[in-house]
Amino acid sequence: MKKSIIICLSVLVFAVFFSGCSQKMDDKNILASFDKQIILADELDKEISELPEWKQDKYKDQEGREEYLTLMAESRMILQIAKERKLDKHPEVIKELKEFQDQIMRDKLIEMEVDNKVKVTDLDIEKYYSENKDKYVEPDMVVVTEITQKDEEKAKEVLEKIKAGADFTELAKEMDSKGESYGPGARNGGKTSPFSRDSYSSAREFVEKAFSMEVGEISDIIVQPLGKETYYMIIRLDEKIPSRQKELSEVKESVRSTVESDMKDARKAQFVEELKKKMKVQAFPERIPPMPEAKEGEEGQEEQKDEGEVKSEAKTETKSEKKKAEKDIILAKIGKQVITLSELENNISEMPGWKQQRYEGQDGRKKYLDELIEEKLLLLEATERKLDKTPELAKQIKEYRDQLMLKELVKQEVDDKIKVEDADIEKYYNEHKEEYIDPEKVTVTEITLKDEEKAKAVLEKIKAGADFTELAKEMDSKGESYGPGQGNEGRTRPFSRDSYSSAREFVEKAFSLEIGEISDIIVQPIGQETYYMIVRVDEHTQPRQKELSEVKDDISWTVERNKKRERIDQWLEQIKKERNFKIYPDRIPKPKEEAKPVETEEISKEGQLGSDETGSETQQPDAQTENDSPDTTEGESKE
Repeated sequence: MKKSIIICLSVLVFAVFFSGCSQKMDDKNILASFDKQIILADELDKEISELPEWKQDKYKDQEGREEYLTLMAESRMILQIAKERKLDKHPEVIKELKEFQDQIMRDKLIEMEVDNKVKVTDLDIEKYYSENKDKYVEPDMVVVTEITQKDEEKAKEVLEKIKAGADFTELAKEMDSKGESYGPGARNGGKTSPFSRDSYSSAREFVEKAFSMEVGEISDIIVQPLGKETYYMIIRLDEKIPSRQKELSEVKESVRSTVESDMKDARKAQFVEELKKKMKVQAFPERIPPMPEAKEGEEGQEEQKDEGEVKSEAKTETKSEKKKAEKDIILAKIGKQVITLSELENNISEMPGWKQQRYEGQDGRKKYLDELIEEKLLLLEATERKLDKTPELAKQIKEYRDQLMLKELVKQEVDDKIKVEDADIEKYYNEHKEEYIDPEKVTVTEITLKDEEKAKAVLEKIKAGADFTELAKEMDSKGESYGPGQGNEGRTRPFSRDSYSSAREFVEKAFSLEIGEISDIIVQPIGQETYYMIVRVDEHTQPRQKELSEVKDDISWTVERNKKRERIDQWLEQIKKERNFKIYPDRIPKPKEEAKPVETEEISKEGQLGSDETGSETQQPDAQTENDSPDTTEGESKE
């Protein structure tokens, strides 16, 4: 329980210390205490009720309420320590809090001046629809039934059957049920959903042919390259659906969303322009040098001497710093504030790499300058309106400050006091060698079919002398084999006895064979399907002890995590004694009974051998994982 405090800190920092609680204060109502602080029963109920529903479920029974009370009390105690250490003054806390505060102030201003002022009427929707009807046209569509093969000779045989009078629909259904057709109508008897000319962008030959045919017409073989594969398709056009204008009633919500977005963009642009006039914004994007790498202060200084110099209001520590500040290129003036080239470049340099790419080159810098001007305008206006003093934002700012203080305190008391030495890693490895054993594994080549008669025919070929490897390659290349070696000429990756949990017959047989031995037909049920497998064992490796060098990084993380947990336990025990921390679980009021939820039928996904299993070893869950609280902090994260 003690170590779970770090996991749930971010959930519980929103708690306020007891002051002026409305509940009558007597010993029966006090559920926890430390120092001069207490937690009352109604506080526990209130906090749990304010959690998201999925979190409330965890704490709705008596055991869960006791767990939450402990976490709640521990969090308040730790937050008290953070306040005593004045961690709200820590540079990192101040920096992160400022960024958060600025953002929520800008967001609130946009909500007030844009979101709340945009009202979409039915008239707006009708007008937009009438002016943009071409955007709401359902295109020409077709429906086809198809038979798609990977082998050209097989496709020719199918076409001959059709020409000889075979029923196309029944043939497509039969081949689809056996998994012998690979087109867009797979698992639907070969029949596709309606599709337009823009569908199947990687299968243009198929689409163009479908739209060129008449209803009921059957095509010749369509050769359709797709990636590295080539497919051979025979299709029948079943239906032509002409294009039509969608009615407003069909697209009203989509139109509403588009109109609302456009109106908000227009209102925001108008509001930003109003602020620019109000604050007398001047922008000088032409001063951004062509090459961002150019040294600041070396280009364009003569032309910009009059209006391109910053008059530093703060005293600089050295003459060189003052000179640099005075010569920094001004890119914009917003009231008494300025945006300089160095500020622009510094901001971009601190962005993640993917974001920096947005602002590459001179044009990218100009784009960012516009965005930076807008950000500063919104913040200045929000500050002028004292939005950070409103109850809503003030509460958010306080809660986030508490989170940051807790994060810093945990860093100081746990993270910074933990160091993992090579000796620690070696010791753990030597004491837990059994956890780092590569298990016994086999590699097989397999042929897996859905039809028992076909499997018997293949086995007869093998017994008659057919090369197993070549046969597996051929059937895999034609898409006629469905096992774990699919796409790799029938050859699996090495797998252990714990692999393929849904295909135990296959695994047990594989481990019972000698190298080079070929099995009889293995009947393997998976979900509602039954597969018929023939396998040959190619390799059989015995268990081996992994070297320390192979697992050093994993062990380092495990040792670090364990040390942090130990440190958290020690620290909590220490401060609990110092602050006379007490919990009274017997005083927790019983939770109110809730209506039993309606049972719903569980739907299970049908398994398919080769589609979900990879044959590779799956990392087993760590036996020491924390309880499933969704909230973690830096102190517990592997990152």
